[in-house]
Amino acid sequence: MVSLGVLELPVAIAFELIRSEPPPRVHPTVWFGRLISFLDERLPRNAYAGILPPLLTASLAIALSLIPSALPWPFDLLLSGYLLYCSISIRSMVEHALACLAGGAVVRERVRLIVSRDLDGLEDWQVVSAVIESVSENFVDGVLAPLLYYAIFGLPGALVYRAINTCDAMLGYRNERYREFGRVSARLDDLLNLIPSRLSLLLYAILSRRAFSCGLRSPKLNGHSISAMAGLLGVRLEKPGSYRIECGREPEVKDIERCVRYFTALSGMAVILALSLRLLV
Repeated sequence: MVSLGVLELPVAIAFELIRSEPPPRVHPTVWFGRLISFLDERLPRNAYAGILPPLLTASLAIALSLIPSALPWPFDLLLSGYLLYCSISIRSMVEHALACLAGGAVVRERVRLIVSRDLDGLEDWQVVSAVIESVSENFVDGVLAPLLYYAIFGLPGALVYRAINTCDAMLGYRNERYREFGRVSARLDDLLNLIPSRLSLLLYAILSRRAFSCGLRSPKLNGHSISAMAGLLGVRLEKPGSYRIECGREPEVKDIERCVRYFTALSGMAVILALSLRLLV
C-alpha cells in the first residue's frame, strides 16, 4: 500500500497545476511573514533578540505540519499536499518571470517585483541578468531545497525550511537595522542551503557539462545555481558591485524565456528526485 507521505507530493503538484499561489489569507508563508513583521517591529535590534523570529516561525511551521495527522482520510492527505504546495514555488516563479516581458522588451517596473536591487542606471542586459539570477536562485530556494527537506524529514522539513527562508528574505540584510538583528536568520538560511545549492549542480549537469563547470565558480556561498544557469545559457550574469559571472555573451531578452524553460525542466527533475528519495526514506 502506498503511504500518505508518498502521495503528498503528487497532490502538491496537482495544486500547482490548478493555481500558482493560494490567496494570501490562507497562505502559510504569508502567516510567517506577518509573524516576522510583528516581531521585527517590537524586538530590540540585537543578535540575541534576532533568535526569536526563526525560532517562533519554525515552531509555527512544525505546529502546522502536525494538523493533518488529526484529520481523517482523505482530508489529511489534501491538507498535507496543500501545505507542501505552499512550501514550493514553480508556477508562480514562471509567471512572475514571464510577466517581466512585454513586446520583446523587459519591463523594469515588473522586474522590481521579483528583485531587491536598484535597477536605476543599469543597462538593459543587466536588468535581464537580474531576472535570470532571480529565477535560477529560486530553483534552490523555492523548489529544490524545500523538496529535499521534505524528502528527508517529511512535511515538517519543507515548512520549517520555508519559515527560515522567509525570515532571511525579510531580515537578512546587511544594513544598520538588520546587521545584528537579522544575523541568525541569514546564517540559518545559509546553513540550510549549503547542500541543496551544491546538489543543484548534479541536476544542471544532466542538462549540460558546461553548466556544471560554470556552477563550480559560484559568486557567493550558495550561488551555484546562478552560475550554473549562466553556463547553461552561455551568458554573462552580473550584480553590479557584488559579482560578475563570465560564461559567455551579454544576456538578451529571449534568454529569460530560455531560462524559464530550463527552470521548468530542472523543477521536474527535482520533483522526481524528491519522490524517489521519499520512497526510500
